Amino acid sequence: MNSNLFRDLTLIIILFSYLIFTPLNAHAVPESIALPADSAQQLTNLGSSQTETLSNLLQYKTELKEQIRSVKKQLNKSTQPIDKETLSATLADLNLQLQNVRQNFIKVATGLDLSIFNETGKQNFAWQEEVETLVRPLLQELKEMTKRPRQIERLKSRVAYFESRLPRAEEAVQSITNLINATKSADLKEELQNLKGEFEKHQTNIDNQLDVARFELNELTKDKQSFYESTKKVMAVFFKSRGKNILVAMLAFAGVFIFFRFVDRIFKKSYPVFKAKERPFYIRLLEVLLLIFTVISATSASLFTLYISGDWFLLSIAIIFIFGALWTAREGFTRYYEQVKLILNLGSVRENELMIYKGIPWQVERLALFAKLKNTALSPSRIRVPIGELENVISRPVGKNEPWFPCMIDDWVILSDGVRGKVVSQSPDMVEVIQRGGAYITYQTSDFLGLNPKNLSRNFRLKSVFGIDYAHQADCTSTILKQAKDFVSAKLEEDDYSKYVLNLNVEFESAGASSLNIVIIADFHRDIAALYGRLQRALQRYSVEACTHFGWNIPFDQLVVHKAE
Repeated sequence: MNSNLFRDLTLIIILFSYLIFTPLNAHAVPESIALPADSAQQLTNLGSSQTETLSNLLQYKTELKEQIRSVKKQLNKSTQPIDKETLSATLADLNLQLQNVRQNFIKVATGLDLSIFNETGKQNFAWQEEVETLVRPLLQELKEMTKRPRQIERLKSRVAYFESRLPRAEEAVQSITNLINATKSADLKEELQNLKGEFEKHQTNIDNQLDVARFELNELTKDKQSFYESTKKVMAVFFKSRGKNILVAMLAFAGVFIFFRFVDRIFKKSYPVFKAKERPFYIRLLEVLLLIFTVISATSASLFTLYISGDWFLLSIAIIFIFGALWTAREGFTRYYEQVKLILNLGSVRENELMIYKGIPWQVERLALFAKLKNTALSPSRIRVPIGELENVISRPVGKNEPWFPCMIDDWVILSDGVRGKVVSQSPDMVEVIQRGGAYITYQTSDFLGLNPKNLSRNFRLKSVFGIDYAHQADCTSTILKQAKDFVSAKLEEDDYSKYVLNLNVEFESAGASSLNIVIIADFHRDIAALYGRLQRALQRYSVEACTHFGWNIPFDQLVVHKAE
């Protein structure tokens, strides 16, 4: 059975991995298969277009060579340094063009890029450039989304700049005009007139630039919308263009994830070893590996859909998000390692053992991403706990006849705070007790356990002590004990309590300072636990009635004063 299990699971994983990760062009039509007539015609047209392109490149290449020879001749004949510098720059540009033409010729002729054969290029890896290539689509998209606010801010800056420069230009023109009016030199006036003309041009240019900037700013701000409307518009445009790709990527992730979880469920139903109370280690390991493979496959499927749709913006965001998640997860590697150990049943908590969680004993039923804990004394009897919460918990084997809770529903209990009542509800979080008379008291389960509940519904014992005078000292350990027992037994029969009495004894307890103390010990059946208080009072009443019936004096505390001689 185990070999069939591994064979089936391996076959499904291999087939699905092949469908996900095999490139689309891997299923191309072989060359040996005859193509339809339309395809053949398309290939013919493609070949003629390729030949025409190669001919054009060859002609351009010849022209460049002729220009290079001509420039070299001019360079050799030139004697002026400036001309040589210009011709050298022209020659370098022509050589660069010739190199590009050669590369394009080879690329069109072979369909290959020569850079793939460049060993140096392969060895040099600039991670900054790779990161920039990955992030560039994201930055361009964000730049486009913030284009209008940035334009408004830029125009406001231009308006402020020109508004600050215009008064200065006007002051300069006015100052030159004053100088012209004040001077008598013809030559100076002519020079100042020329200078005034230059500054008037500056003034006119600044004025025009200011008008243009104001006009553009008014055009952008006349249809100004609220922040909500602007955000709504941007999001509408974004989801209109990207929504389909996001939906497809999410469906791909969900589809692959659900598929593998479905496969996991089928295997658990088909092979009982998955549901065994004590699962072998290789089954646990197989479940962990299948879960990891499921997450990787689902993530790869969603990224692949973004890749084939050509949406580099969303693909960049997804990759950056994945890298960010992995970078964050590295901090908790030790914690994840401990959680994997727990899932593999190699940690401090083991399946089918007892552990204390939030003060309550639980049996570990199953360890997975969510641990399943069981306590049949509670309702509900099972809870799911994240595996991470069990990292600092230790389990142990379950002892024989070990109690899972001190009481059951409908049991009568007495708590250390003096409350006595019947348990009507007990869950992993709350315990509710109803007292005689109908009052309800609710405790948190951990607090309830901390009050050391005494369970009366598993039979219980009552003791009642009474004292008699030292005058009866001679009979207090013999005759009086028998008379008291017979009297109490008769009273219990009279009050219809005798059928619940499991055991009855009357014994001498102690010699007190002023009395001889006798104790009545009565064991009662659990069916009469509700009358615990009444029975306690009844035993006290029987003691007093016995003393009265038999003439036993009940002493009281006395103060003895000794007079000094």
